Amino acid sequence: MAWLKGGKYSEIFLSKPEYLEKVESITSSIAREAGFNESSSDDLSIAITELFNNAIHHGNRNDPGKKIFLKYEFDGKRLKITVEDEGNGFDPKTIKNPLAPENLLSDSGRGIYLVKMLMDDLDFKFDKNRSRVIIIKKL
Repeated sequence: MAWLKGGKYSEIFLSKPEYLEKVESITSSIAREAGFNESSSDDLSIAITELFNNAIHHGNRNDPGKKIFLKYEFDGKRLKITVEDEGNGFDPKTIKNPLAPENLLSDSGRGIYLVKMLMDDLDFKFDKNRSRVIIIKKL
């Protein structure tokens, strides 16, 4: 199945963990279609799973009636994925370093760090009642 029509694909999901597997599968399929190798495809799947999970729990505050918007854009050189939720956002500067000794045993705080390590670019955009995380992986 060809996912990228004109280099783009988007889908809207309800904010429910049951969609995590589908989102990961879509991302993996799009990455392979775009020509990414298995390692990069896996990196994208890990990143999107983390971001989708964050959108459910942190952005939409576990409200299953809220939505998560995914948008994939491929220009032949890089895949840009936007994950948008209906949350108020956060200050990225407040994210603690998960490798600092005082944070090593923390139950959370590693996801954004992991995404940053796996992707070529990571950006945040916040509007009233909308949060967007944009990741880019170069081919």
